[in-house]
Amino acid sequence: MKKILLVTSLLITIIYSCKDDNVIDNLEQQNLQSSNDYLLAEKTLIDIERVVESSFIATGTTKNCPSYTTRNINNSNTDTLIIDFGEVNCVNLNQLKRGKIIAIYSGYLHDSSAIINTTFNNFYINNNLIQGNMVLENLGLNINENYAFNLEVNNLSITTNNGIINLNADYKKELIAGSTTKYQYLDDIYLITGSAIGNSVNGNDFNMLITDSLLVNNSCIESSSCIITKGKSKISPVGYQERTLDYGNNLCDCKINAEINNNSYLIVIN
Repeated sequence: MKKILLVTSLLITIIYSCKDDNVIDNLEQQNLQSSNDYLLAEKTLIDIERVVESSFIATGTTKNCPSYTTRNINNSNTDTLIIDFGEVNCVNLNQLKRGKIIAIYSGYLHDSSAIINTTFNNFYINNNLIQGNMVLENLGLNINENYAFNLEVNNLSITTNNGIINLNADYKKELIAGSTTKYQYLDDIYLITGSAIGNSVNGNDFNMLITDSLLVNNSCIESSSCIITKGKSKISPVGYQERTLDYGNNLCDCKINAEINNNSYLIVIN
């Protein structure tokens, strides 16, 4: 009888041990949700910036996608640029887009003290609804004689098939190459630092801090929808361990490694 009880006890212990291992593995995978959601939000922000920047360079002449409307053209006050992708998806900068981006601006991107305030009207990227507000301010030349910018992200929401991603962020940007070609953008290279707070589609809050300046290379636009090629960030989801996001080494791809407890998990941004 004692032998039977001992065997039964051992079996129960083994079963529960295996179950605990599975739970840990599943939690570890679920914990990547915040990392994945932040990366999608970050990619979305960068894509919107590229759309606005390229739209300022475009003349607004006949184009099927997008079309441009400018209002209140007056050098002494703010003007409005409406970037309209129409009501049906079209391909722009390697992404499906529809709806409108509305930019209220006081000057061109490379003009010192220029402020560009961006909102959205029924705007979608890859069928994800984008809402919220972005404010980009040109702070003039920094000590490195490079243009410096502040990008403030307010109440950004991305509605996906899996749920809603929310983000508020404050980024600092430095244009380290491309400033001499004012009306081109494919040769622009930026360094980005900053922090953010957000909420994932699973309802989990997270914090983000850039620990090694992100390198944004606009030349990647011609071959990829992901243009951050280098740098590291830390994501801290509430209730989970901190993880490091490593963007790699100067490749124009959408692959990021999430490092947790010396383990590496590959994230590919769609």
